[in-house]
Amino acid sequence: MQPIPRHWAAVRETHTFPGHGPFALTIHGSSDISVEDARRDARERMDALVAAGGPEQEHDSGLEYYPSRRLPEELLEDVHSEDGTLIAAITRNRYGAAVLNTDALLICDVDLPQEDVGRSRSSGGRAGKRPGLLSRLLGGGAKHDAATDGIRDAAGLPDELGGPGSGERGRVHAELLTSIRDFGARHPELGMRAYRTRHGFRLLVSGADAHPASERARTLMAEVRSDPLYMLLCRVHDTYRARLTPKPWRVEIDRFESLGTRTASAPEHQDWVRRYRDASAQVAVCRLLEVTGPAPSAEEQRIIDLHDRATRPESGLPLA
Repeated sequence: MQPIPRHWAAVRETHTFPGHGPFALTIHGSSDISVEDARRDARERMDALVAAGGPEQEHDSGLEYYPSRRLPEELLEDVHSEDGTLIAAITRNRYGAAVLNTDALLICDVDLPQEDVGRSRSSGGRAGKRPGLLSRLLGGGAKHDAATDGIRDAAGLPDELGGPGSGERGRVHAELLTSIRDFGARHPELGMRAYRTRHGFRLLVSGADAHPASERARTLMAEVRSDPLYMLLCRVHDTYRARLTPKPWRVEIDRFESLGTRTASAPEHQDWVRRYRDASAQVAVCRLLEVTGPAPSAEEQRIIDLHDRATRPESGLPLA
């Protein structure tokens, strides 16, 4: 995979285009060399955007659209194979979650109907006066037995522990799970680990040998009904991506982007990371449902192990 840029810079300008009012444009540039080189990249991209007539009007914004444009992400860790080849990188995304980036195995996200989208748009990313996640799940005083929850059949689990849910959500859950299992049956040559996330499913598929921007990747991901925006995100970033830590608003933490800084040494940055880490201690990101197909290669297994250590799919903890 290509290295994740280590340096980012932004150019901000206001331009008026024929037939449209002024746009406050923000363009990000990246570089592995220096901040100055990243600023040069941003300048070139700004000039190209202006020359092309401005941003796509349907977005109605001068801020580069996510995920159709790559935006700055703090590089947290590089992962190399035994021969030194870069096989994965962990970054911090725009709202603060750690994200696995890799092309060593195919990763699919499949969405369920969501319930807390509005909360992600709320002021500061907080959940207002709603009780905390564990209180909502356990009724405030119930004792949580993570070990027991981890081995209960999914049909008996509440939604926040990865159960199917009810009504339309439950119907779509069953339909998607059948689709995922049918996919595995049609591709016995592929290894597949199926997980339940808070609002859908995640698949780690080994043996696919499909680059994220390839037609094979697009075909396989569409076959399993992967989210179209996620597919676009993978093509733009040129890697498959998997969130490793909770969405901040699901653990009652403000969004990382509200800090207005991506300088890791800044006190407010370090304070946010500490609060987010502490709030994430009692949740998981996904729940392992089943494993099928051939065993992964050693390199693929290393990525799987990294993913599972971070997401805690067999902990029985609430999903966030």
